[in-house]
Amino acid sequence: MNKVMNKVMRKKSLFVIGPHHYCHSTATIIEGLNKLDEIKVFSNSNHNYCKQSLTNLSTQIELANMVNYVMLVHSALEPKYMETIGPLINEMRGKIHIFLDGSDFVKYEEDPANYALYIKREMIDKSNIPSNVESLIFAAERRHFTKPNTSHRSLWQNKTDDLVCIMSACEKRPWRFGIMTSLKDAFARDETVFVGECREGDTLETVDTGERHFSGYFNKLLNSRISVDSYGCGEARQTGRFWESLANGCLVMYQPIEPYVWNNSYIDEEDFVVYNDLDELVDKAKYYMSNSEEARKIADRGFTKLLQHHTTTARATEFLSLVDKYL
Repeated sequence: MNKVMNKVMRKKSLFVIGPHHYCHSTATIIEGLNKLDEIKVFSNSNHNYCKQSLTNLSTQIELANMVNYVMLVHSALEPKYMETIGPLINEMRGKIHIFLDGSDFVKYEEDPANYALYIKREMIDKSNIPSNVESLIFAAERRHFTKPNTSHRSLWQNKTDDLVCIMSACEKRPWRFGIMTSLKDAFARDETVFVGECREGDTLETVDTGERHFSGYFNKLLNSRISVDSYGCGEARQTGRFWESLANGCLVMYQPIEPYVWNNSYIDEEDFVVYNDLDELVDKAKYYMSNSEEARKIADRGFTKLLQHHTTTARATEFLSLVDKYL
């Protein structure tokens, strides 16, 4: 504990009360903070890139009372963590500065008035919200870049397939059945098109991400010029696949982001392509498959915007600015 205390004393520090599973919002911020190395991050959990995790409750409480800032993650409040994380949360109630709400829904998971800073994953209208609520969308983690430090031109030149649509459809995402069926029907005989789930290759052990993240999944994104994506569960617009596709140089075809408001958002036919219905999806897919240079230019601008504004380092920089503003 003395070594940990010394680390706390040397620079500003943050204690994250987080879940024992992957959370994209949490991983985005912590990975970025690790890269910046301007603030020391501690947690009760060893997930989501946290390098300094503590398992003993009394030690967690002692350290959480020593750091500059305490942040509670929404998914740490899940009922399954009542016994394991609940005591820490109960002990720190009233002493938590930041709430990170990475849920799929518009509603607030907690009352923003109980925190100095309340961070939502996405927001629809920034003009009619509590004064301490801000948004931080997901970003591309380092592991998303299958070939890091590679130019977009080089990524594009080495792509061999036209289109990929890797997603799962279920009762929570019923709209995806139509998307996948439409693409399968339209491109049934095209061997350069893949539609379905991909569980090929080895799982990636960099961070516990769930079952989607196999090496074959990222290789298909890397090898494809176009990636078709759609909304996930709940009301929020963005998915992890949106950023994973961009990080691998794909032209992303996606449903409308509006009415949600993203900082440095993507613009239709400028740095990604929007489809509003199934007919438009198929028509635009065929168009950009036949007009590769136009597709490349849009994909290149999307990749450039990603590197400029949507890495975890960029998001962590935004996070620190918000901390300075509100705390």
